[in-house]
Amino acid sequence: MLPYEINGLPLHILLVHFVVIVIPAGALMTAAGAVWPAFRRKLGIVTPIVTLLGLLSVPLATNAGEWLQQRVGATPLIAAHVALGDTLLPWAIAQFLVSLVIWGWYRFFAASKAFPDAPVRRVSEPVPVGGETGGATRADARPAASGLNGSAAAASAAVTAESAADPRRRASLAVSLVVSIVLIVAGVGISAGTFYKVVQIGESGSSAVWQGSFSENPK
Repeated sequence: MLPYEINGLPLHILLVHFVVIVIPAGALMTAAGAVWPAFRRKLGIVTPIVTLLGLLSVPLATNAGEWLQQRVGATPLIAAHVALGDTLLPWAIAQFLVSLVIWGWYRFFAASKAFPDAPVRRVSEPVPVGGETGGATRADARPAASGLNGSAAAASAAVTAESAADPRRRASLAVSLVVSIVLIVAGVGISAGTFYKVVQIGESGSSAVWQGSFSENPK
């Protein structure tokens, strides 16, 4: 059982502040991660976690709102706000699922862009002078081979975290391109819809509380 009243304030009022911050933040993070690889890699799983917190807060806020509705005067504005509040949960669920799919796809399945390995010559192999087999070896054979090995190591270290998964599970470049386009459309579309829904519900709640409750002239 939730404590629907804290320090004389309805719990719904307190939860609303959390909802209107976390859900839009998750929407912006999802949209940015869908179109901006560097941003997506920087945040990683943080974006799905934020959208999950937003999702969990929605039923808590609506449940506390129903408790408050039974204890205030019934008005058309309050009824409209309650009706709109019930429409946020599907958007929050979709927001979480899209953010989770975006993170999981690029983390485990999307084609990775790795640098090709630099050619490596064994240190023990002589380096012919003038391209002739059996010729004299260069004095810098070992340093050259060592430098090539260093280049290969540097190239391998440049692979990002998104390519850390088993390459055999990675999709082809063509499939990755198609899926990426779908995720961009879904991420931006769901995020825009969720953001708009939060603004719409918040505006209706503000109207229900303040419309007709103050005077245009100072008292």
